[in-house]
Amino acid sequence: MKRLPGKRGEHHYDPHQVLYLIGNINYCYLYMVNGEVILSCRTLKWFADQWPCFLRVHKKALINQAYITFCKPAGNSTDTNYVVMADQTQFEIARRRVPAVLPVLSELRLVS
Repeated sequence: MKRLPGKRGEHHYDPHQVLYLIGNINYCYLYMVNGEVILSCRTLKWFADQWPCFLRVHKKALINQAYITFCKPAGNSTDTNYVVMADQTQFEIARRRVPAVLPVLSELRLVS
């Protein structure tokens, strides 16, 4: 019987190959650039601490800033802000996270 290198169930992902992560209780779905979806037993908070280049836009979503295509800002205070990713997936920016997220997006010149 062959022994697996490293701990069982432990995987190392290249953050540059991850488009975004979706949280589901204590698990995460990693959506990769090549279209693959991987289930991980880590939480979004763990990934957010490990990968500071990712942006938490919602309670259930952590996105890679490198793959943001554009931002659809709200027209007025009752509308919702959205971020559109490279694969055309839209993520709502949570109302309470807007003050932290929009300055980062304006630095990337995605919001005017």
